[in-house]
Amino acid sequence: MIIPLRMNIWFYIFLIVLFFTNGLTLLYSQTKNLNGIKFHSKEVPKAERTSLLLNEGEPIELEKSFSISFDIFFWDPHKFGPILRIEDSRQKEYRIVYSQFKDVDTSYIEIIEPVNKNSFSLKLLKRNLIRNNWFNLKFNFNREKNRIEIFHNSNFVGSLNTKIDDNEFRFAFGIKDLNNPQEFDCPAIAVKNILINENAETKYYWPLNPFQQNPLSDNISGSEIKVFNPVWLYSDHKKWKLITEFKLQSEGIPKGIAYDSVNSRLFLDEGDKLIVYDILTGNQSANNYKTKSPAFWHELFYDHEKQLLYSVFKGKGKVSIFDLRKNEWLVKDTSTDAAGHYFGSAKFISHLDNQIYLLGGYGWYRTKNDLFRYNFIKQEWEKVKLKKNEMIPSAWFSLAEGFKKGEYLIFGGFGNETGMQEDGFNISNDLYLINLNDSTIKKLNLSLKNKFNFQLLHNYGYIDKSDSIFYFLSQNELGKGMNISLNSLNLKSGEILPLANKFWEANYYKWMDVNLFYNQSTNEFISAVFDNKKVKLYSISYPPISETEKTFIQVSTEEDNFILPAIIITTGLVSIIIVFFIIKKRKEKFLIKEKLDFSNTENLNYKKLQTKNSIKLFGGFFIYDKDGNEISTNLSPKLKEIFLLILLKSFNNHRSGITSEELSSIIWPDSSPESVKSNRGVAVNKIRKMLSSVEGIQLEFSDKLWFISLANDAFCDYAEYKKIYNTHKKTGQLDNNLAENLLNILEGGEFLKAISYEWLDALKFAVNNEVIDLLKNFLDKDEIKAHPERIIKICDTILSFDSVDQDAIKLKVLTLYNQGKINIAKNVFNLFVAEYKRIYDEPFPLTFNDLTSS
Repeated sequence: MIIPLRMNIWFYIFLIVLFFTNGLTLLYSQTKNLNGIKFHSKEVPKAERTSLLLNEGEPIELEKSFSISFDIFFWDPHKFGPILRIEDSRQKEYRIVYSQFKDVDTSYIEIIEPVNKNSFSLKLLKRNLIRNNWFNLKFNFNREKNRIEIFHNSNFVGSLNTKIDDNEFRFAFGIKDLNNPQEFDCPAIAVKNILINENAETKYYWPLNPFQQNPLSDNISGSEIKVFNPVWLYSDHKKWKLITEFKLQSEGIPKGIAYDSVNSRLFLDEGDKLIVYDILTGNQSANNYKTKSPAFWHELFYDHEKQLLYSVFKGKGKVSIFDLRKNEWLVKDTSTDAAGHYFGSAKFISHLDNQIYLLGGYGWYRTKNDLFRYNFIKQEWEKVKLKKNEMIPSAWFSLAEGFKKGEYLIFGGFGNETGMQEDGFNISNDLYLINLNDSTIKKLNLSLKNKFNFQLLHNYGYIDKSDSIFYFLSQNELGKGMNISLNSLNLKSGEILPLANKFWEANYYKWMDVNLFYNQSTNEFISAVFDNKKVKLYSISYPPISETEKTFIQVSTEEDNFILPAIIITTGLVSIIIVFFIIKKRKEKFLIKEKLDFSNTENLNYKKLQTKNSIKLFGGFFIYDKDGNEISTNLSPKLKEIFLLILLKSFNNHRSGITSEELSSIIWPDSSPESVKSNRGVAVNKIRKMLSSVEGIQLEFSDKLWFISLANDAFCDYAEYKKIYNTHKKTGQLDNNLAENLLNILEGGEFLKAISYEWLDALKFAVNNEVIDLLKNFLDKDEIKAHPERIIKICDTILSFDSVDQDAIKLKVLTLYNQGKINIAKNVFNLFVAEYKRIYDEPFPLTFNDLTSS
């Protein structure tokens, strides 16, 4: 977008207003959808239950066939009540009611017409009515056929005959009238994305986005919702809530808790029995052991395939094994051996070989960096011979499963180069990659925006592969006591943020055990905290956000709607005044170019790869001028680094660009302020001179930020990749056009190949793994499976990013083999085997027949 400065000042004011109308939503684009209102049900008195009236309770005129649809989930499926009532001008009321008491295993959503009281029942299995598990309902009032058509997740499920002979309708979710003594039932639901269509044309749309300027306003007509006693769903992403707690027989000595990710269960070893807690239903059961548990200070791990529980001493001792099917301990550690005293070590079951590993730890006044694998036959830990180990001796760090099978990321901890306590232990903010595929532990160069202080980190974290966010728990000092908090590390930007509230506190310090699990079925984090003689279970909806995050929402009273805080108005007016004077002061004749925006993924116009006026980052680093000449060679090594740093910072989702201070601290960390200012000025002039032969690409400085702008059809392959990635992530959209453009962009291979800077390596790692994960996601789509040539091209692209990716080579060889191209398939396999041998110095474990018979 190009705007001459001489344009009317009111145009700029309009832009500012538009920014405040929509900008708040962009600030939260890094999170998944936080829209929606949760309804108070029978957990509160009737006067506090929720009522939601469309169009402020006034009738909506609908003369033609119309439909209403909305997304819904049940946060408690045990509460009966009307979901929605639609009343015409004659006070005939169509009722959509949730009923849970008619069947043990099945609930019903019934729509009842007002004349003959006929009804249609949609059956829903109770085990599928899970909190945070959205589904869509649509009710189409078909005037031509005199019937209501019911859709569940866009699938037609049935219809109900009724005469639709009115043109005005009121819509009420939950309780329609809080003052009516006959109304008291309200189901425990949450709703969002309320949509009313007339003759297939959208007439009203209420997304219920709490970060809009007016979260209750319809996006099309401005019609508002009147709501009483709501709970905005984003609040469930800001605060941990206590789910339940278990009393323990032995005080202060945790025996371990394990997570079953397949069945959403937790196993708690309580000495004489095993407690099984169902996260979905809240039910718990206790299985008495035939023989007492050997654990006295242990961690517990679950093997779903074998249905075994492994109990491992907190330090490093023999592994006890419990068989869930036989309800008995097959192997028991009775030695209470604290061999090695590897306290604060991370233990995990690898999906690569289903073996138990142990890394790092502290004992006998030393920290360690050894990696061990447990030998179940010898019943002992064996040290893994590592080809490379760049990790300093450390304990109490956070470990999470990485982007690829057999990889794990390690963050933080404390220790030092020697491991000896007398040399003084330091808090670490380092990031390491443990790769069981090639037996290495490598340090990743992570450019942290802020150092993170902690008392210790709890061992087990979680990585969101789609956002490259590392979530971990920290234990923090609180006076003479401590608390537990959740934090996030952005692997791309290096930013560490505290999230949610500090959900556990003690006014004294003690040894304790804390776990973090991500439960996909309910889309939430679960944390188990051993607290004296109790185990407390907490949950928070995913993704978590900061407790201090501004929402700009004020809860309405019974008579008032939501209003914006005065801070928004004040901020908006101040910004308009500032912009007015800035524009008035600047009477220059240059053009203002729009900054790069990667949050907007709608209406994409994909471009073919071009070699004029472009920047390419996949496969290396190239800049092409207006004549198609590659000109990055005109930059010195230092100028290349500066250009790339500013360019990549321009791709930030929100604050697009980099400050002079941040730029200087990375490029000239040890120089004086005077020297830095001089060097920066020289570098900027040289880069701008180099870009003078490129049309549409400029180095800009605005709002105290340096950034690279693209205009006039200038092209950057990474910018296009980000648009495609965001589109697929937001909509799940996949068509031939999108897939072909993605493959064209990525055909050069690895992101910034052969380029390495300390601040860049972690970002490269995250992007390359993100690309591979996206491509593998494409391979699971039916649209791709039907085209063998497209499968092969995607596999080739994956292999250009990771030449020894086993999933890609298996699928490529099998696809060629099924096409009858057996000789080509063999040649491809032989080349891969040679590459695998070159990289790992060991033979590839599978044969050609293994791949083609799978």
